[in-house]
Amino acid sequence: MAASPWMVLVSAPLPQNEGSRLESLHSFRILGTSCEQAFDDILRLATLICDTPIGKIGFVDQERVWFKAKIGFDFDEIPREQSFSAHAILRPDILLVPDPLADATFANNLLVTEVGIRFFAGMPLITSSHQAIGAICVMDRVPHLITEEQIDSLRILARRSMHELELRHTTQTHTMHHGIRLAPSRRLSGTILLVEDDEIMRDLFQRTLARVGLTILSASDGAEALDLCQQHMGTIDLVVSDIVMPRLNGIEFSKRIRASRPETKFLFITGFGGQFPELGELVKSGASLLEKPFLPSELLRRVEDALDKGKSATGTEG
Repeated sequence: MAASPWMVLVSAPLPQNEGSRLESLHSFRILGTSCEQAFDDILRLATLICDTPIGKIGFVDQERVWFKAKIGFDFDEIPREQSFSAHAILRPDILLVPDPLADATFANNLLVTEVGIRFFAGMPLITSSHQAIGAICVMDRVPHLITEEQIDSLRILARRSMHELELRHTTQTHTMHHGIRLAPSRRLSGTILLVEDDEIMRDLFQRTLARVGLTILSASDGAEALDLCQQHMGTIDLVVSDIVMPRLNGIEFSKRIRASRPETKFLFITGFGGQFPELGELVKSGASLLEKPFLPSELLRRVEDALDKGKSATGTEG
């Protein structure tokens, strides 16, 4: 007979600091809030980097784990005693469960019996006061492992999640105490050529840049981007290009573009900068470099900086 999803399991013990941990969690006023692009983007990056179809950013309340962001789930929360996250917050680093069916602690977990989870990796979300209030988690329906590089990326994204949460908390507190009204996000103008071979990432970056008013020309590799440059008669204010791509990589593409458009500015995206010694010379000549993994908000800030630098150089600002 199939196990009931609500049967008593090997529940995680309460942290020794449970009282102060819950107080810290509730101070952020995050539980029950609407979806936010920043957290959705962080989780999307986590699942892409770890090559998993399922993920969540969950906060561990007294009796439940509530999902601030989710991919692959139809529900917004699960009982705490049925969660992996209740175990993840007990650790200073990653909780890795390559095959939950082979682990007595998790074999009868709700996500295993009802959703079919067969792989779990969760990194605790730890506040600046050292309270673990939740976890960023990636999951799959087949058992497997992840690499040290993927684990390190989850660490980075967990820190980014907490940075976003604590920045929000600081802003809310400041606004509440001082009555400050936040100014709307700055609108930008210009044409960006975006070159990225991963379709999901390209769409994510395109939506991020278009939201602030930029015009986006999009290409899946350097060869397609080269054709776009030749066809586009107007100004291209900035090229944002991955380096590792099929057919024509970012380095070779930039050399060909600068042969005909020497004034073109570049922002290179890479996780393999050390493999391209030519990058040093390109950076010296004015190109910028953005290391993976990064948040869409970081991309937007770097694009804004590059555009402002270009306006200052030509004397066309404001």
